[in-house]
Amino acid sequence: MLSVVSRAVTVALASVVALALAAAVTVALAAPTPGAPRIFWANSGLNTIGRADLNGTRVRPAFIVGVKAPYGVAVSGSHVYWANQGLNSIGEANLDGTGIRQRFITGAHKPTGVAVSGSHVYWANLGSNTIGQANLDGTDVRERFITGVHDPYGLAVSGLHAYWADLSMDSLGEANLNGTGIRQRFIAGAQAPFGVAVEGSHIYWANLGSDTLGRATLDGRQVRQRFIAGANEPTGVATDARRIYWANSNSLARADLAGRSVRQRFITGVNEPFGVAVSGGPTG
Repeated sequence: MLSVVSRAVTVALASVVALALAAAVTVALAAPTPGAPRIFWANSGLNTIGRADLNGTRVRPAFIVGVKAPYGVAVSGSHVYWANQGLNSIGEANLDGTGIRQRFITGAHKPTGVAVSGSHVYWANLGSNTIGQANLDGTDVRERFITGVHDPYGLAVSGLHAYWADLSMDSLGEANLNGTGIRQRFIAGAQAPFGVAVEGSHIYWANLGSDTLGRATLDGRQVRQRFIAGANEPTGVATDARRIYWANSNSLARADLAGRSVRQRFITGVNEPFGVAVSGGPTG
């Protein structure tokens, strides 16, 4: 009789353990994966930074609150950075939304675009027509790192060069990362360009004035001002190894790097998004 009871208890315990393991597996599968690919954007209309999984799910329009007039957004490693135009500062937070520092870098002058490369963060100062630079820990701030630019908005840094969108001059500018070799009209013929991004051997930008996305090779040739048409007041631009992403007036859009598979309303529920940035590898 005892052996029967023992076997029954053993079976019952085994069932409980199996159910617990199954529940743990279910929770693990349902939980977001740390470091998973994600997209971030600046909701100028909400004064927030939004976040979603890079496949368009888990949309959180108010992922980071307390920002003021946000413009550019950039991601590097375990941190996200943004331009607080209303605070004349660059903000920073961990990718999980903790550790928010709205005045991580002060002394900016109406900052717009933000970019990160290597051990530095860069930003466009619309108010002083300069490009600023600081270490990734916020030290050694140089607001006038690159001077002589004109009306900069979007900003991208790749290799040994910085690129910016000059909205009023209808052009993209370029300079060496030591501040020399400034070319205000590196690429001409844009229409009120706003955001800019670099991937591989190409540069991409948003033509706010013509509702298009442009593309050219990094030597400034093979310019296609209407590379992608049908956008709706596009502003911020971001890229990864497979896709280009951009901010429309009330949605986030995406396409492959060849300009195909366009989805103008890839993510909805955004509010006047300006900057866009992606983290992790492509998915979905």
